[in-house]
Amino acid sequence: MTWQYTPYIIPIVIAAVISMVVAILAWKRRSIYGATPLLFLMVSITQWLIFYVLEIGSTTLEGNLLWANVAYIGIVFGPVAWLFFAFEYTNPTKKVTWRTAVPFIIEPLFILLVAWTDSLHHLFRASVTLDSSGPFAYLVIERGPIFWVHVAYSYGVLAYGTYLLIRAYFHTSGLYRAQIGVSVLGTFVPWIINILYISPVAAMFIIDPTPIAFMVTGVMFAWGIFGYRLMDISPVARNSVIEQMDDGMFVVDTLNRVVDVNPAAQAVLRKPIERIIGLPVEEVFDEWANLVEQYRDVERANTQIRFTNGGQMLYYNLNISPLHDKQGRMTGRLVMLYNNTEQRMAEIALREAKEAAEAASRAKSTFLANMSHELRTPLTAIIGYSELLQEQTAVMDNTNLPRRLEKISVSADHLLQIINDLLDLSKVEAGQMKLSISSFSITSIIESVQVVVQPTLAENHNLLTINLDLDSDIMQADQVKVRQILLNVLHNAAKFTHDGQIVFTVQRDPDNAAQLMFQVTDNGIGMSEAQVKQLFRPFFQADLSPTRRYGGTGLGLAISYHLCKLMHGNIRVQSKLGEGTCFKVFLPLVTPNEALAANGQAAEPLAMDKEIEV
Repeated sequence: MTWQYTPYIIPIVIAAVISMVVAILAWKRRSIYGATPLLFLMVSITQWLIFYVLEIGSTTLEGNLLWANVAYIGIVFGPVAWLFFAFEYTNPTKKVTWRTAVPFIIEPLFILLVAWTDSLHHLFRASVTLDSSGPFAYLVIERGPIFWVHVAYSYGVLAYGTYLLIRAYFHTSGLYRAQIGVSVLGTFVPWIINILYISPVAAMFIIDPTPIAFMVTGVMFAWGIFGYRLMDISPVARNSVIEQMDDGMFVVDTLNRVVDVNPAAQAVLRKPIERIIGLPVEEVFDEWANLVEQYRDVERANTQIRFTNGGQMLYYNLNISPLHDKQGRMTGRLVMLYNNTEQRMAEIALREAKEAAEAASRAKSTFLANMSHELRTPLTAIIGYSELLQEQTAVMDNTNLPRRLEKISVSADHLLQIINDLLDLSKVEAGQMKLSISSFSITSIIESVQVVVQPTLAENHNLLTINLDLDSDIMQADQVKVRQILLNVLHNAAKFTHDGQIVFTVQRDPDNAAQLMFQVTDNGIGMSEAQVKQLFRPFFQADLSPTRRYGGTGLGLAISYHLCKLMHGNIRVQSKLGEGTCFKVFLPLVTPNEALAANGQAAEPLAMDKEIEV
């Protein structure tokens, strides 16, 4: 195989080098939409150009045919790569996959098979001769029917890709139209050149300029997506995002004219597009003259604004940032309006609700504290005088008077207990419940609680059994509050048990030797699972029947729960409706320093409207 040199090789070699550079650039930036099919296109063009050089350089018919057939790899796949580029570039949400690519590469593979076996059937080239009369030896081909089939297919593929690019051009906003416009212009170069080459005027061409034309197209495509772009996504992708985003976008040029706007911003302005694009910001934002005056010449801003639109107060985050060209010159500003009206309204509503709740809580606490003090004095007097009257009338003949006075005393005691519970509740809510730590006898506490609960036990015909399993009788805690907790628990068992047995056990916690476990078990009426979940809520009563058989305020156990928490203890309950209940109170044998450090602070807010896990 002999070789020849001709100056016509030089432009083809230059085109091949350029195509290779663009292919390398596309490989490095293949994450950008359209870069991968552009790589496919430029590799096809590069292969076509390289083997076209070898074809021109060969001086034999066999050599020319060999390199021409190899060059057909790039020739048949070039239009397909064109289509893939146009498809992905104009459809940012879709990438070309093997499933979508296979139907389009069947025809190129078939053409390659036909071209490489043409010597057997001459369907692709009817005749082939070598013309050596010109400046270099080249093939003179009489084209066969399959060739024209391939031309029709290639033109159809190119036409569809061109249609996609032109359609995208007209559906892209004016700000980015120039970017995709470069690609649109590039589509017409190979069209014109190839039509001229295969037409009767082909004699004007010494070499086939089609691969060079495709190279020019590839360069313009690359310029469009790599050099002219404003973001790392295609303009169609950018346009799709901007058009669909909920936040308003304005682009203002250096003369303070609005040059671009998205539908969300147009909705804020409530104006047709012809009254926005190209007009000064003073006219576009005529309803918000104060904002225009404040931000008209500001290059950068990130602040919150509010204004009235259609009688509604709207809240927005305003972001202004400059736009620059490649030389660093400012070309305009990007204005973004992020609608956060719902968030701000929710924040305002939440703040108002919080303030109202805090005010209500303060008012309730103040009321409870005032009423407790106001009622305590007369109730104390009632109790005192009723006791005196009972003593004085014990020797009188009126047998009903002592009984009635006793009822006065009992009622007053009950009312005083309610007030004391309310006072404790207000202290817990206000974080004013304080601890008074001292050492005391556990046995004495149990005995005093038993004495108080004994009348209820007797009234309901209950048998109380006390089991003490202690290696030490001394406890260091708040004696009054420990007594209050145990009294509430034991009295609860005595009240809801009739003709039954109650077992009161005191021992070291099996799981924690540093704390005591006070366990009260009864075989009374028990509670349902739903009742247990709400048991420690303030004002909750297990008996919600109209008769209110068992009475009570529902505060005792709620206060006991929080007193346990305050002393770094806990209270748990297990119950089954109709079978009985078991309370377990866990308290440190020695109150820890953490509890003393938090003295006067509520360990946990009283749960007024939530269930407490027990």
